[in-house]
Amino acid sequence: MIFSAQKLLLALVLGLFMVPLHLQATTPLNRHFIQVATPSTATSNPTASTVPNKNKPKSKATPKKSTKQAMNPKLRSTGSSALRIEPLYTPNIIENMLQMPTPEVVKASSVLGSRSFLQRGCLPHRDTIAQLLESLGIIDQEFEDIFNKQVPGFFKVSVGVCLPFAISQDSNRKVQAFSILSNAKKERDSVVTTIYRSQTTDIFLVDSQTLATGFENYLEVIIDLNDLIIYKANKATTSIPPELIWELGSLVKELYPKDPDAQERFARVVYDAGNKDKWAQVISFEILDKSQKNVLASAFWIDRDDIPGGFFTALGTELEQTFWISPLNYTRISRGVGQYGPRVLKSIANKKNSKTNRPMRSYSNYSGHQGIDFSAPQGTPIYAVANGKIIQYGPMAAYGNLVIVEHPGNYKTYYAHLSAFNPELQLGSEVRRGLEIGYVGSTGRSTGPHLHFEIRKNNLYLNPLSNMLELDLWTLRPSDQPLLTKSIVLFSSQMNTQ
Repeated sequence: MIFSAQKLLLALVLGLFMVPLHLQATTPLNRHFIQVATPSTATSNPTASTVPNKNKPKSKATPKKSTKQAMNPKLRSTGSSALRIEPLYTPNIIENMLQMPTPEVVKASSVLGSRSFLQRGCLPHRDTIAQLLESLGIIDQEFEDIFNKQVPGFFKVSVGVCLPFAISQDSNRKVQAFSILSNAKKERDSVVTTIYRSQTTDIFLVDSQTLATGFENYLEVIIDLNDLIIYKANKATTSIPPELIWELGSLVKELYPKDPDAQERFARVVYDAGNKDKWAQVISFEILDKSQKNVLASAFWIDRDDIPGGFFTALGTELEQTFWISPLNYTRISRGVGQYGPRVLKSIANKKNSKTNRPMRSYSNYSGHQGIDFSAPQGTPIYAVANGKIIQYGPMAAYGNLVIVEHPGNYKTYYAHLSAFNPELQLGSEVRRGLEIGYVGSTGRSTGPHLHFEIRKNNLYLNPLSNMLELDLWTLRPSDQPLLTKSIVLFSSQMNTQ
């Protein structure tokens, strides 16, 4: 009897440990899932979101000049069952928007700090702007008056069940930016309207754009997610410009790192194919489940005038820091910012010890390390971390072979000790993010093959690994919020969200 009781106790103890493990193994992944709330619950305080795992992206391709033909918004066949490419705005996409199920408000967590947070959803056609604000718990009569005055008859020209919107508000429940897409009978006539608060005058400004203009080179691609993770060039590059593959692979690893079921899911990419005067650019990126009906994670590009553009999630979370400190696909950091080099023994000329009458020697350190050293094999490709212009391209003292790229906002990035340069580049060349600029080496003052990487602003060293550091290019500034709300409304698939 005692023996049976002991076995029973042992079984209970094992059960306590086994059940959580079982649940953990069968519970769906919850990385960056967007919380869904009904209008009745949307007034609750936003909850903190989980910061994505900062796994470094691994490049699988060398971006090179694209040989693609001019891309017009026409349906194209890629010859692969895993791929689908079509113009961004097509009747089936608009139809999906018009036939959405019971409208719901998708509420984002408070990831913009205490200043603001984002919400998005689909406004029932029968509702007014006042009803929307009330359902979201926003009290802003000034914004309501501006909307009704600046966009008269907005709801009268719209059709369908509901209208996609995204809104940003501050901690005082005041609107900072609001974007909404009208669904006209003719898709070309649909209008995205953004009303945002000026950061200089504190008054509301209005921006409107029809879908008939500005999107001529925008294309939508559905691709097997596994093709991006392991880079199946024969599939991925049949529909996506090759210079975007490094960026897309990095987005996958940032939004959905180490997902064991990645091969069963898909990625939806909207990109600007560019032209002779403009680089191709990923505009939005969504990870879909295998049914292609649910969005698991998403990122949207915003193009800023004063500083480099960046990717942000629908929650407003930045993804840029990972890009800016990942110039190659090796992630082992052998030496960080501020770490000193080895102690060195040096003689002091013309000085002698008074007791021994021997030359004096002292130990001293190198100056503090002003960058990050990435250990990597000789010849490993190095990629530009952002768009910019090459202002140094050659040997420079202890740096050895050095490339310096100047970026908007008085930022510069340094790539040192290179074994060789990309022969297609030269001083003054314009480069885009993900372009191969050189190869790991050990030139200059170096103890072995590695990349010495620096970020400077206004010629001052920055430590990108510091948790206390938040650069303006890595955070969603108030002036960026209307750009993000507009991007979400325009380029989100408007599918069901988890």
